[in-house]
Parts: sequence; structure tokens; C-alpha cells
Amino acid sequence: MKSAAKDCRNIFACLTVAMIIAAWLIPAGFAVNVEEANAVISQAETDIGSAYAVVADAETAGVDISALLNQLSSAGDSLSRAYVAFGTGEYANASALAIECSRALDGVTVTAASLKAEAEKAHSDRLLFSMVGSSVGLVLLLVFGFLGWKLLKKRYFKRILDMKPQMEGAQ
Repeated sequence: MKSAAKDCRNIFACLTVAMIIAAWLIPAGFAVNVEEANAVISQAETDIGSAYAVVADAETAGVDISALLNQLSSAGDSLSRAYVAFGTGEYANASALAIECSRALDGVTVTAASLKAEAEKAHSDRLLFSMVGSSVGLVLLLVFGFLGWKLLKKRYFKRILDMKPQMEGAQ
């Protein structure tokens, strides 16, 4: 019985040591080093730069970009927190925050591009409407001007002919 208790203690001790070693080694296996964190932060910088460029293009097209700016601001906050974490040596946290920044920008470029396309189409439609309206107005002006001239010419000749003296007895 003592030997069974001694065997149980040895097994328990071995399991405890194995758990401690595993707990110590597993986070080291998933740790993020400086290069990986720097690469993720650089990618987030590139993502936010391209998103800002697309949103600026959409703004020049006349799009209301307030919602997009809120998303960009949120992503910028995540990126700045990633810089702070990187500076303090928390590379895993910096990497996670940079990934969060990139995820916050997922729909921004697509949304901005589609809003820009819609704004450009609306501008094109307005231009087409103005052009057609102006053309119709010009044609109407010419038609009514010509008809008015014909009417006034006819009335003028009638008045002139009515004023013409008639000769009596002339054959």
C-alpha cells in the first residue's frame, strides 16, 4: 500500500512538473518577436494610408465622409496604441492592436470607392440633365423666334398693303 501511495505521489509530481514546464514553454512558442510586430504595424500603416487616400478622393467627389472618418479615427487610435505598446516592449499587444487597426479599415476603402462612384454618377446625371434642358430651351427659343418673326412679318405686310393708296379709274 505504501508503494502504491509512493507511485501516486511520483506520478502527481511528474504531472505537476510537466504542467509547469508546459505553462512556461507554450507562451514562448506563441510569442511575437520584434520583427513580426514591426511587420504587422508597417502593414497597418500602409492600410490606413491607402484608406485615407481613398476617402480623400471620395471627399473631392462630394461624398459625405463623416462616417468613414469615424472609422478612420478608430483605426488611427488602435495604431497609436500599437506604437505605444511596441515602444514599451509589449510586442504581442502591439501586433494585436495593429491587426485591430487593419480590421477596422476592412470596409472603408470599398465603401469610399462605391460612394465616390455614386457621387460621380449623380454629377454626370445632373450634367446630362442640364445639357438636355439647355438644348430643349435653345430649340424652343429658335422655333418661337422664327414663328414670331413670321407672324410679325405677315402682320407688317398686311398693314403696309392696307396703307397703299388705291387708284381709281386706272386700268
